[in-house]
Amino acid sequence: MNNPLTQLAATLQALTTQPQNAQLWCQVGFLYLKIFETQEALDTFKAAQQINPRLSDAFYGEAIALQQMGDTPSALIALEQAISRNPQDQRLFSAYAYLCSAAGLEPNKVMTAYQNWAKRFAEPLRPKHRPPLNRRTAGDKLRVGYLSADFRQHAIMDFFAPVLANHHRERFSIIAFSNGQPDARTSEIRPQFDFWNDIQGLSDQAVADLIKKRGIDILVDLSGHTEGNRLLALARQPAAVQLTWYGYNGTTGMNSLDGRITDASMDPPGNEAFSTETLYRLPSFACFHPPPQAPEVVQPPCLQNGFITFGSLNNAQKISDATLASWANLLQRLPSARLTLVGPHAPTASASTQYVLTQRLERLGLPLDRTTLLPRQSLADFLQLGKTLDIALEPFPLSGGVTTAQALWMGLPVITLAGKLPSERAAAAILHAANRPEWVAHDVDSYLTKITELASNPTQLSTLRAEQRQHLARSPLLDYTGHTRALEQLYETCWQHA
Repeated sequence: MNNPLTQLAATLQALTTQPQNAQLWCQVGFLYLKIFETQEALDTFKAAQQINPRLSDAFYGEAIALQQMGDTPSALIALEQAISRNPQDQRLFSAYAYLCSAAGLEPNKVMTAYQNWAKRFAEPLRPKHRPPLNRRTAGDKLRVGYLSADFRQHAIMDFFAPVLANHHRERFSIIAFSNGQPDARTSEIRPQFDFWNDIQGLSDQAVADLIKKRGIDILVDLSGHTEGNRLLALARQPAAVQLTWYGYNGTTGMNSLDGRITDASMDPPGNEAFSTETLYRLPSFACFHPPPQAPEVVQPPCLQNGFITFGSLNNAQKISDATLASWANLLQRLPSARLTLVGPHAPTASASTQYVLTQRLERLGLPLDRTTLLPRQSLADFLQLGKTLDIALEPFPLSGGVTTAQALWMGLPVITLAGKLPSERAAAAILHAANRPEWVAHDVDSYLTKITELASNPTQLSTLRAEQRQHLARSPLLDYTGHTRALEQLYETCWQHA
């Protein structure tokens, strides 16, 4: 019974006979979150709190619901309540650190939150001595292990798949440690690994033991603090060289990881202060494999509409109040412009969930008659949106990653506001790799100025759109071979200096 709607119906039925079961109320709440019924989820977690005020899951669920609604400050408060009720739950501290960055707190405070998680949960597992290097003779391949919960239909695969396909197999043996539920995409990429290890259901200690058994030379974590991570396996330091990359734009807070793979756009000089790991800067942070089902680029719709349509393609929980307020300012400057927000709710969202969304937009000054809310899209429908938009807008402080690259492939200019932390600079890194640094702003005024200047020049928009894919094809963002060779050189250097 994997269908969340079926699970929800069954759990609601069970609740009729156990109305005072707070944990059952929480199960209902988490199922509502799975189908993006955030208001129903929030109400359900509040009900659970009334029944059992000491139940940490009720406050953790409330925090997730509030985050999905974009109310990160309130989500932090709810998460503090959850932590006070269950200070032994490491996922709460991990989520708290993430929310600190989502709330745009000062980098030092964000760094402290990650270090607090690591000090409490990771450092006690760290061995006293670094594991010895595996014995290698001339001609032996370097054994590189990739650990992730996302070797499946997941956005991160659009970045990782080109690397996997271009690894030099005479010099490197590529091993997977998969902690995710397999799907059709898993079946496609699994044969590209030399060895595959399914670690679902294994304890962190068992995962660490398996990594040692496989003789991994370089272990690369692709999850960071995201769902399904196995950071507490890495805390046991099962490999002599351990790196983190891609899946999480920021420090883990751990001392058992040797480095974080990044670039100078993601982590400019000085960002060493915000990372427990050594920063290894590649020429570009990522390369991108465009979705093959993407439709052809067409002329910008403003030429026919007579007005500009802005669009946000990002995960709705990244859209902060500050972002929405800036977009309200933008629409005031351009009285005929429209704004489309994608993915803040499910296609079947209830009236209450939609009402809360529209109330938030109205409170922050967005004209509802010029703002369109679209439900979450299938990938095929999502890629068609490029035909309806003129300019893509990145939220802040958190920005996009894969969605930024996808928007570029749609032919859209993408404007971002880069902050200090890597989580606030992912879109900037993508744009630099795409040779579009002119679309990166560093304060709200320049962000709005860049947008309005583009919006006032339909001829430039048309030219940019027509040339975008050829431009990207010549950029580091699509240089799979060069990116992979730079990565492999880093692996060899790390091994030589281990």
